[in-house]
Amino acid sequence: MEIRHIDDQLSVSPQVEVADIAASKAAGFRSVICNRPDGEGPHHPGAG
Repeated sequence: MEIRHIDDQLSVSPQVEVADIAASKAAGFRSVICNRPDGEGPHHPGAG
């Protein structure tokens, strides 16, 4: 997962995998905003 730190309150990354969520939490992230719609593709996980 490639994380780009914008400032001390905001970071961005390309699409994350399901396994990246646990790593994000372990790294101290508290929220993830998904900008991809559910059902966008047959192999994309849902945001819910």
